[in-house]
Amino acid sequence: MNAIIPVSPINNLKTRLAEFLTLEERKHLLFNMLKDIIKALEGLNIYIISKDSEILNFCKLELKTNTIKEKGKGLNNALKQAFDIVKEDIIVVPADIPLIKRRNIEEIIRLKEDYDAIISPSRGGGTNLLYLKNSSLIEPRYEGFSFLKHLEEFKRKKINYYIYDSFYISIDINTPEDLGEILIHGENSHTKKYLESLNIKVEPKHSSAGRFYIYKVKK
Repeated sequence: MNAIIPVSPINNLKTRLAEFLTLEERKHLLFNMLKDIIKALEGLNIYIISKDSEILNFCKLELKTNTIKEKGKGLNNALKQAFDIVKEDIIVVPADIPLIKRRNIEEIIRLKEDYDAIISPSRGGGTNLLYLKNSSLIEPRYEGFSFLKHLEEFKRKKINYYIYDSFYISIDINTPEDLGEILIHGENSHTKKYLESLNIKVEPKHSSAGRFYIYKVKK
């Protein structure tokens, strides 16, 4: 099986975290999330596609993955470029789902024997895992409620698909509050250890206004 991980350039990285983490901290957050994702994908042929040379060098030298220099604009075009290289037995995962587990991948490998496409939603209606038996099955339709868009494509083309519902895969990291999920659920992960090294803490919030408090303790 082949895995494709598209990664945004460092300068555009996790802008909703900008008031909580510096650009350098966000970069190292990304690198640690990638370490956790690569661990879950161990044994697959992994391709990182990005416009950012620093990211590509890190993935090639430190994570020992294949790399593709992104040429176009936008996530869907990046995936189409990757699909020109990797055409069959593909799993697409984003670079910000560090809670993904090896057992999730093992379950996908078993399920793909019976389905041509497998999809796992994010909490906000996005697509946090997409398996395609062949890259020509559908056009990637990321951005917005991509989960619903991909389902629409599956149904329109009468593709045999499976919805793989996973709490851990559903958690993508975009806001400071999302970091709390890593501190709560990310036992033994590189990402949790990195957040702890920044003295980031999480506390329960006893109200309906959010899930919990997330804050950074000054050293």
